[in-house]
Amino acid sequence: MWEPVAKLTESQGIYSFAYTQGALNKSFIPFPRMSILNKEYVSAELFPFFQNRLIPERRPEYFTMLSWLDMTPGANDPLEILSASGGSKKTDNFRIIKVPQKTANNEYRLKFFMSGIAYISDAAKRELLALESHTKLTCIIEEGNQADSNAISVVNPDTGHHLGYYPHYLNEDLIHANRMLGVMGNQLTTSIPVLKVNLSAPEQYRLLCESVTPWPDDFVPFQSEKYKLLAARSRLSSHQTS
Repeated sequence: MWEPVAKLTESQGIYSFAYTQGALNKSFIPFPRMSILNKEYVSAELFPFFQNRLIPERRPEYFTMLSWLDMTPGANDPLEILSASGGSKKTDNFRIIKVPQKTANNEYRLKFFMSGIAYISDAAKRELLALESHTKLTCIIEEGNQADSNAISVVNPDTGHHLGYYPHYLNEDLIHANRMLGVMGNQLTTSIPVLKVNLSAPEQYRLLCESVTPWPDDFVPFQSEKYKLLAARSRLSSHQTS
């Protein structure tokens, strides 16, 4: 189970953080030094919870990670690094996702690392390592998946081999966008170009891809109730009773 629990934004060097409805799940524990669920937190510096998920530039692993993310050294936005890498740590199960913006070509685009590579066949693993940049993969909703009814399998259309999964915490939005485009079957209109194969990386960073979907009219990403901000709800309630 994955829940959207908070939203982080940056504007002119000021960071804002607020919990969402998903944080009301009984299993969620608030972040350190951010224990009030209906409060908006503001800072001129990136909050420690997120800063600790960035590799310091002085460490050689920083440049290795940039290479895996297909980024070059320079003035990289820390939020871009976090959203591309997911900001994952071995000690917890949090992931950081970028809210997509409509491109000039009216497309919905999201970079991601392929999930589930550890569970594909040996033949598929060899095939994955031989993929070239810009190779286009396809994706289908995997019927009968008992772990996730919305599981999206990523497939090499040339061989039919299953190469992994679209991250399950992003499934709902991608399927919703496709349904708004009139796609009713399991085969989605989303194209999955390969951005980079990282031969020496751990499997969770092995294959960097990007999903590309036409942006439907009136589509707004991440709009289910669980994405609604608790701080915004608190301010509205206060206004109504004053």
